[in-house]
Amino acid sequence: MGNCTNCKTRLTCGCQKRVSTKGIAGCTNCISQLNATAPPQQNNTPQPKNAPKNTSATYTGPGMQI
Repeated sequence: MGNCTNCKTRLTCGCQKRVSTKGIAGCTNCISQLNATAPPQQNNTPQPKNAPKNTSATYTGPGMQI
């Protein structure tokens, strides 16, 4: 079938092939290690200069939320 790109072990069928959260292919034995080393994803969306700070978007009662 193929080889694991991480540990180079032989894969005997397609059910042993997995894809990590980073998008790297690996076998069932390596996938937990590959997922553990995944860096946390960050939101790099720039905020406008006039965006309010220290606000929350929680609804706390009846009526309309403003």
